[in-house]
Amino acid sequence: MDQQTTVSIELNSTKIKIKDVDINYVKIGNGPQKLLIFQGALGQISDFQLLTKNLDPNKYTIYLWDPPGYGLSRPPVRDFSPGFLNRDADYAIALMEALGVDKYSMLGWCNGGSTAIIAASKVADRVDKLVVWSCGAYVTGKGLAALESSRDVHKWPNSRRIPRFKMYGEKYLSDKWSELLDAFQAILHDDGGDVCIGALAQIKAPTLILHGTWDEIVPIDHAVFLHKNIKNSTLEIFPDGEHGIHMTFPEKFNSLVNNFLTIK
Repeated sequence: MDQQTTVSIELNSTKIKIKDVDINYVKIGNGPQKLLIFQGALGQISDFQLLTKNLDPNKYTIYLWDPPGYGLSRPPVRDFSPGFLNRDADYAIALMEALGVDKYSMLGWCNGGSTAIIAASKVADRVDKLVVWSCGAYVTGKGLAALESSRDVHKWPNSRRIPRFKMYGEKYLSDKWSELLDAFQAILHDDGGDVCIGALAQIKAPTLILHGTWDEIVPIDHAVFLHKNIKNSTLEIFPDGEHGIHMTFPEKFNSLVNNFLTIK
C-alpha cells in the first residue's frame, strides 16, 4: 500500500457526532453521484484506496466511514453483541442524514456488504444502487468450522495481518476477531444462521454482486444465493478471485463498478 496515500486519507478524515459516537469519515470528490462505502470486519478506510483513486471525483462524491469500534471511530471498543450489523446499518443511515445526503448508492465488502444490504432494506427509497462483494448472507456450521482456522490472527497472511496490527494493535485485533467468530456462532444457534437473509426481499435498488471463485472466507454459494434473492441483481464472478478482489483485480473490479454505477 502506498504510504503517501494512507497518510493523505488519514489527514482528510473528519469526525462527526452520530448518536453517542464520534464517527470518523473521509469525503473524496464533489461529483453528483453520492457513494457510501462499508468496510469489512475489523477493516479500515485505506482498504479502498485502489478503488477510490480510480473513481472520477468530478462524477462521484465518496464517503468512507469507520463504524463504532473500527478504525478511528474509537472509543468505544467494538461491540459484537447480538444485532451488531443492524446497529452499524443504523449508524450509516444516521451519518448520511447528518451530512445532508438524501440519495446515494451503497458499496460494501464482506461484513460491510451484509451491513449495506441491511441498511438498503431500511431506507430502500434513498438508495440509488447497491454494490456488494465477497459478502455473506448466512452462517452455517461448515462455514464456521472453516473460519475457525483464522482465529489466531498471528497466522494471517502478512498482507492482511500487518496493516491491521498497525491500526488496532495485536491484542485488540485478536480479542475482537475472536468475539466476531463467537458472534457468528450465536447467529447460527439463535437466529438460524440469518445474517441478512431477512433484508433481501426489501431491496429495491439495482444491485451488483461480485465474488471470487476461490474466496477462502465467504464461499461463492453466498453470491449465488444473493443473486437469486435480490430482485434486479447482476452477478459477476472473478474466476481466479479470492476474498479481496477489489485489491487483487483492481482494473476489472473498478471497471465493473464504474460501469454499473454509470448506467441509468
